[in-house]
Amino acid sequence: MDTNTAIPKYFISVLMDSSKASHTALTNAVQLAKTLGGRVEVFYAKAPTDVVKFDNQLSAMRAIHEENRSSKNRIKNEIKAISQEEGLPISVKTGYGNLKTAVKDYVNSQTPDIIVLGRRKSKVTGFLTDGVTDFVINECPSHVLILGEDDKFHSFANISLGVFGNTLEEKDFEIVNDLKNNSSKPVRLFNIKSEEGTQELESKLQQTVSYVFSEGANAIDGLTSYVKRTKTELFCMPKRTKGKGFGANSTKQVMRKLDVPILIMAG
Repeated sequence: MDTNTAIPKYFISVLMDSSKASHTALTNAVQLAKTLGGRVEVFYAKAPTDVVKFDNQLSAMRAIHEENRSSKNRIKNEIKAISQEEGLPISVKTGYGNLKTAVKDYVNSQTPDIIVLGRRKSKVTGFLTDGVTDFVINECPSHVLILGEDDKFHSFANISLGVFGNTLEEKDFEIVNDLKNNSSKPVRLFNIKSEEGTQELESKLQQTVSYVFSEGANAIDGLTSYVKRTKTELFCMPKRTKGKGFGANSTKQVMRKLDVPILIMAG
């Protein structure tokens, strides 16, 4: 798709800190935009406690100002390089203060369709600390794409998709179908216990393979094991999994157990 002339279908926002995982998230967001037809914006925020190490108020204000300017220049230079390399415009906004408040205000004002976050191998950092990731998943009405620092797609075209659930809300189906239409590989449907509704989703997506797991304490282990075994490259699941064979906190459990990119759909 010619992203320079087409009207963008998706507004993709990348929440960045200074980590390698955030850089990977940005490069992936650009590839996603080029595949689906979208525009990309970066939101970079830093809590004042990250930059203020002075007891004197004047010195603290100077430190905030200097760090603000330095961070903006660093991020803008990084974004400019990626934008020029990929031939896709990338806008940027920055903020300081409480991270949850900054993210909430940004999302409410900009209303992105997809929010992209990065995560490190061993532990979550930056935007993934202080409950910010949980906040984004639970409170923001956007799809949320979470990728590890080594999850670099050269393209989102022709990737292997996995979807949890036998039904999808209209908004969720749309993005899965858009991804599926850019791939020749079957969509793998992962369900817990009930097969009710599966045929309808299979019919809508057409080329699919279904896996059904027994409900119980080991359901998530079984599901995540098969996601890895089938070499699924992007696992899509709804934000609300309670009543679908999973418990209320299953999204977080799946995130911890899977080392593949996860698209948490808005519903």
